[in-house]
Amino acid sequence: MTRVKASPVSAEERIAELDVLRGFALFGIFLVNMPTFLQPDLFLPEDRLPLSHTALDEWIRLLFDMFVQAKFYTIFSFLFGAGFYLFMSRAEQKGHPATRLYLRRLTVLMLFGVVHLLFFWYGDILHTYALAGLCLLWFYKRQEASIRRVALLLLIGWNLLMALTLLVPGESSYSAETWQRAREAITVYNQGGPAEWLQFRWTHEMPIVLEYEWMNVLSVLPLFLMGLYAAKKGVFHRPEQHAAAIKRVWLLALAASVPLVAMIPPVQSGAVDLPAPPELAVLVFIEWSGLSLCAFYITSLLLLLRTGRGRKLLAPLAPVGRMALTNYLAQTVLSLGIARLFHLYGQAEMWLGLVLCLVIFPLQMAWSRWWLSRYRFGPLEWLWRCLTYGFVPPMKR
Repeated sequence: MTRVKASPVSAEERIAELDVLRGFALFGIFLVNMPTFLQPDLFLPEDRLPLSHTALDEWIRLLFDMFVQAKFYTIFSFLFGAGFYLFMSRAEQKGHPATRLYLRRLTVLMLFGVVHLLFFWYGDILHTYALAGLCLLWFYKRQEASIRRVALLLLIGWNLLMALTLLVPGESSYSAETWQRAREAITVYNQGGPAEWLQFRWTHEMPIVLEYEWMNVLSVLPLFLMGLYAAKKGVFHRPEQHAAAIKRVWLLALAASVPLVAMIPPVQSGAVDLPAPPELAVLVFIEWSGLSLCAFYITSLLLLLRTGRGRKLLAPLAPVGRMALTNYLAQTVLSLGIARLFHLYGQAEMWLGLVLCLVIFPLQMAWSRWWLSRYRFGPLEWLWRCLTYGFVPPMKR
């Protein structure tokens, strides 16, 4: 019998809802990442405002904390878990070595992430996904109820730990040394050469990233599992059968989000007195509201996509979602390039970063649509497939 060569998913096999959700999440991630492209975020005070900021910056930061921060990496993590199930199940249906292909896929993702992390930007999420993605193999064959139980236990345990931080008195740990490090970062990234950038990144930024890597893995793993659970249940293959459940989750997520989001301004201002410092306490509510709003955003989009007007309105997000890897890395290159060219690092106010997002992302949407009208995959998606499947799939349509 002739062995069938493993091949990437065709356009006909793609699930449009996932591409739209991925595109939506990519925009939110861009909004969250932009301040870190323009400011030494690792060395800023706990309020994450620029060293020199205005009242407008404070308002934008507050709105980001309420509706954007921690609300979109959660969606992307959920989608990664769903994508894992679809990848494995389709490979098995075609008679391919699913586990071997998946491990190769993760290895390539890790390579992308490491290059991104070491040479471009400390905030890379790809290497974290590659590490946490290994754990999904232990759950692929498990029953849906078992996957949901483990995911909920991890979520509850993680959030109980965060709740304990609210009860621990303390003061800001921001020091003169950290402030000096922020000033040094601004000088290096505005005026230094590539060798100075890399030396600063590897000496001062990488140790902080690696110190908290285990926390990043633990925070995304339960979201991976919830995405795996949803995909196994057929939420994306048969959304009409799960419409009632989606509406229930939408209502529950909305009910949970309103008080959690509403707590952020008074906690941030100190109007609500908690033992923990306001800057640290607000991070807990940002993370909690991130989970509830993640569910609210996902279910809202799924419900909108069931209507003709909603599908038409959200359709432009699908191409950018199909090229999520290319667009995610392109956002880094474009933003850092602009910051370097105009010496914006450490100087730009938050409103300028917001404007850049609102200009660059629509251009990415248009470019993605143009590209996919001529080619089957995004540039880096094509390379990812080449290295995963071990052959060169045709690029042009």
